[in-house]
Amino acid sequence: MIQTSLLATGHADLVTFATCSADQKVKLFRKSADGTWDAETEWKAHDAPILHLSFAHPIHGSLLATCSHDRTVRIWEELPLSNASATAPRWAERGILSGAKGSVRAVEFAPPNPSVGMRVGSIATDGHLRIHTSLDPELSDWSLQHDVHVPSLSGGDEGGAFPPVTVDGAGANELSTGGWGLSWCKERWWGSVLAAFAGTSPAVKVIQLDPQPRTLAVLKPQSTSPLTSVAWAPSCGRSYHLLATGARDGTVRIWQLAPPEDESGKQWSSEMIAEFPKGARVSMVAWNATGTTLTTSDDEGVIRIYKPTYAKNWKLLGKMTAEDPMSQPQTGEA
Repeated sequence: MIQTSLLATGHADLVTFATCSADQKVKLFRKSADGTWDAETEWKAHDAPILHLSFAHPIHGSLLATCSHDRTVRIWEELPLSNASATAPRWAERGILSGAKGSVRAVEFAPPNPSVGMRVGSIATDGHLRIHTSLDPELSDWSLQHDVHVPSLSGGDEGGAFPPVTVDGAGANELSTGGWGLSWCKERWWGSVLAAFAGTSPAVKVIQLDPQPRTLAVLKPQSTSPLTSVAWAPSCGRSYHLLATGARDGTVRIWQLAPPEDESGKQWSSEMIAEFPKGARVSMVAWNATGTTLTTSDDEGVIRIYKPTYAKNWKLLGKMTAEDPMSQPQTGEA
């Protein structure tokens, strides 16, 4: 086929990112036509430091979920320009999801699935994974669909890694050294499946939610260091899934998950296919859109990028830091 002309659509390719902080505010930035990131709006979203946020799939519109030390998850929707005032933020609150008995450490929208409606998952320091669902087009009605205590969910021997739960949902040692996180399976074919970890356990539980929550696999390394982050990669046609985890001791691991070949098999097989050495505490692991490149960040401000070779061995592709470059001396000065 020969290309005869190029049609300029004229549509604006809007790219947005958001940040949250201990100042209880969410800030939105948009990428301008000249490639710069401009602050667009900010608003006070919670009554305590905000710990995490998540955008919904664009099929649902411009939706944002935030979670905080105030033990709530809040859903925000971007208002059309015609409905927004000059003084009020362009993002309106559509729901407050409460019930947690501890700080809500992570929140993430589920991939779009019309059969179950819009879902958002969150996990708090009380060890509970909560799944809220809304079938209301106006997003004013949210119901608690599942409430799963991750440490108590059957599957795998946790070795007594979880200390007794206090009124606040976690012991003092667990709050200072533990971690809580979740990540959804990106493929709708497998239903509502996600990975979650809680407390000081080094294990990730792969959980199928419907019809009743059950454990499909437990990813447990030899190390006892608590986890800090987990990310489920888009499969993009692969017959297996990839998950990445980051730990408090700085170790990054990549796991391969394989669903059963027939309907009779209930458990998924798992294997750790890569492990990168210890360093500073891992703060984030994230995949690219095709699940072929892994990016990590740590408490020292170093970002690392990993990619598999042709032999499917994962290697460090490169790293960068967020520090400003050292100022160069000016020539010709006295």
